Amino acid sequence: MSVRNLLHDVLGYEDNFIEQTVRTIFRNNRPVDDIDNVFIKDGDRLALGGAMPGIVGIVMGRDNPYKSFRSDISVQKEVKARNIEPITISMKIFSTLAVETGIDVLGRGILVESLTLADFLEEKSDLIIEADGKKGKELVEYIRTMKDKIGIRVIFE
Repeated sequence: MSVRNLLHDVLGYEDNFIEQTVRTIFRNNRPVDDIDNVFIKDGDRLALGGAMPGIVGIVMGRDNPYKSFRSDISVQKEVKARNIEPITISMKIFSTLAVETGIDVLGRGILVESLTLADFLEEKSDLIIEADGKKGKELVEYIRTMKDKIGIRVIFE
């Protein structure tokens, strides 16, 4: 799957939004310019953001006149590998992009390490209405006993 396919088909970003708003993309800590010819593999780490400020932000943004300054570290075009197996990636969404798309991404569902989720929810346990028949601290303790990643979908009402 190409980076563009991930943005469009998995995250639900519209083509115009991808071109105008998703201006900074890193795969495994390396900037991505050609989102149609860079492909996602199992275990990859993606960072997405809007335009970043300053000269570094301009240089690191995708498809800009100064990208030649970082050509040695940029992800180059790749040959698409046929992969029909599900993959897991780690993704961070930054800045205004997180604000604009975070609710939709969480509504589509994400996987979270059980201990990471338990730690996050611990101080917010009084805000948990109910999940899997458990409330608050009971749910947090239950999550701590789980060994695998947990699929969650957040519904905002």
